Amino acid sequence: MQFKRTTFAMLFAAAFAGQAGAQQSTRTDRQEIQEVIVTAQKRPEAASRTPVSLTALSGDELQKKGIQNVEDLTNTVPNVQIGTESAGNTTIYIRGIGSNNTTEQGDPAAAFHIDGVYLARPDQARNAFLDVERVEVLRGPQGTLYGRNATAGAVNVISNKPGAEFDASANVEVGNYNLRRAEAMLNVPVNETVSLRAAVLARSEDNYIETPRATGNRASQKTGRLHALVKFTPSSTWLVTLDGSEFQGPTSAGVPLPLTVERGSGGQRNDTVLRADGRAYYTGVTSELTTALDNVTFTWLASTRNRRLDWASRLVTPMAPDGSENGSSTRSEQLSNEFRLSSSGNGPLRWVAGLYFFSETQDTQGAFSDGFLDFDIDDADAKSRALFGQATYAFTPVLRATLGLRSTRDEKSCGECVRYVAGFGATTTEERNWSHNDWKLGLDYDLDKDTMAYAVVGSGYKAGGYNLAAPAVPFLGQPAAPVHFYEPEQLLSAEAGIKGRMLGNRGRYTAAFFVYDYKDLQVNTLLPLGGGLTTGGVGNAAKARVYGFEAEGRLRAGQNGTITSSLGLTSAKYDTYTSCTDELDGTRLDCSGNYLRNAPKVTVTLGYEHFIPLEQGELVARIDTRYASKYYNDDANSDVFTQDSHTRTNLSLRYDAPGGRWYATAYARNLENNNVMNARLSNTVFGAFGYTAAPRTAGLSIGARY
Repeated sequence: MQFKRTTFAMLFAAAFAGQAGAQQSTRTDRQEIQEVIVTAQKRPEAASRTPVSLTALSGDELQKKGIQNVEDLTNTVPNVQIGTESAGNTTIYIRGIGSNNTTEQGDPAAAFHIDGVYLARPDQARNAFLDVERVEVLRGPQGTLYGRNATAGAVNVISNKPGAEFDASANVEVGNYNLRRAEAMLNVPVNETVSLRAAVLARSEDNYIETPRATGNRASQKTGRLHALVKFTPSSTWLVTLDGSEFQGPTSAGVPLPLTVERGSGGQRNDTVLRADGRAYYTGVTSELTTALDNVTFTWLASTRNRRLDWASRLVTPMAPDGSENGSSTRSEQLSNEFRLSSSGNGPLRWVAGLYFFSETQDTQGAFSDGFLDFDIDDADAKSRALFGQATYAFTPVLRATLGLRSTRDEKSCGECVRYVAGFGATTTEERNWSHNDWKLGLDYDLDKDTMAYAVVGSGYKAGGYNLAAPAVPFLGQPAAPVHFYEPEQLLSAEAGIKGRMLGNRGRYTAAFFVYDYKDLQVNTLLPLGGGLTTGGVGNAAKARVYGFEAEGRLRAGQNGTITSSLGLTSAKYDTYTSCTDELDGTRLDCSGNYLRNAPKVTVTLGYEHFIPLEQGELVARIDTRYASKYYNDDANSDVFTQDSHTRTNLSLRYDAPGGRWYATAYARNLENNNVMNARLSNTVFGAFGYTAAPRTAGLSIGARY
């Protein structure tokens, strides 16, 4: 049995090697794969000993792979599709589960966190990647520890914290599309009690869309973060974080679908575009107080975040060069508090328990189709509170059981939300609440000192919401429509997996099978306005079934090489969905048996990194590629919203000076120059428009560290 397990592990890792929690080792210790510590279960533990499906990427690996935003994770993590729309809204799909409902009443299906703080609005994810220590991507429902809106999973970005030694670094980058990027960090230990760490980032880049009608869409970003760490005692600390960001312009304009060609600038050049421009401001203050008492650690994580988002778009054509204006202005504030107790002893019982409180208020004024459709939303409020706990007990040194529970109560209300159609208004003043209990039950077992198998069943829950009331418009023959509530969606999950290492820790691997029973899916649909016009709305689909397999691993090849790869297989289909809507003409369809959105059947990544020692320093050559099979961006699985199978290949060559004092990297990404649609917009007025990932890009970055 031992021989069979080792042989299987060797063959498996050679075929499906990926980064299941590995950090780059030093030049003198490159034979072994170093362990990475994660906090995926609200407590520090080794990634290889955490019985959940996750990918952990260190800050060094993020830099070498060119991952500078959440969208770039698509190229590395199996069964993950992430895109960005014109207003900066980020849509995250994990194992076919996700949401592109970015309205004030909607919620994402994947929970995004920065340093443990949940970010409620999808566009806030783009200001997180600055001075990053690691990123953790958890696949599968995280209902017990992360709660509401984590049915797909969770993405945790953890920034570097103040250290005990002086440290400074800087990096500049230039590239095609007039890319200019600069990042700097300064770590200062003021004294034995107080340490400071500051980081800043500035970036600007031209619009990818090659058409004169998309001018004025240059995107820029300015982000800053300041950490202040106070150590009262070795076991009591207080971390205060201030951060702020400004974004101007989207990353690209929307182009008509289907794309004209699969490769090259022709696929992004068109006389008709959905030109967009905008400005967003984000500020936040976070306080994390931690103290250890005997074998218990107490943590109080409090945060307030403010957001201002203004954007406008125009549909410009050769016949209408000025276009039809659409846009909105949003102000929002969120407050969150988490009080957490966790065990810190070495006994057979490990546990974590806590209370969570969240509130969010949004105000939005919007105008679409030159004012034909308007919104005036005041005090769109959301509140959530939860009691949670999770415990793991070791029955023997090799067998452990985990039980988790969470009780959540959500409230949503609209103080005075008015929707106008052709000057006729309807007011929504509604309130609704939902309660739900999530649970988790798991077992993990050490097959030997290097291999762990686990099985887990659990639930996920996403809060319900509402669509605004619609007014009667006599000349369109449109009757009044009352406010429409949609119910929470629920997911039951079962997963079995294995994690291990081999060859004296020269290889690591993970694999997992999963199956979901998904009910009351919240899907974007079109609600009739009369006169052949429709407006976007959300409703509940009946049921879906998702199952699949994924694997990751990493294998040292020779003295100076590393092979990485991953495999994701997913089948995500609606069991019954008879109230589906064609997004372009508004007709009703039966979408039972159709595939869920953004769920390719197959994703494969493969990479190789080779170190070349020099008399002075070393070279690091890297190549990685990702293949994704065909997937759909609408429930009807129409040709217009189909993304064909494709690959994206990246190359880089890096020189590291002796002692790591400075480095220089030349890179090229998306060598195939494939046009890949990762987000889209549709309605019966404008038609279908897509937002593409970056085309072929190339550049040079130079960095130094003191």
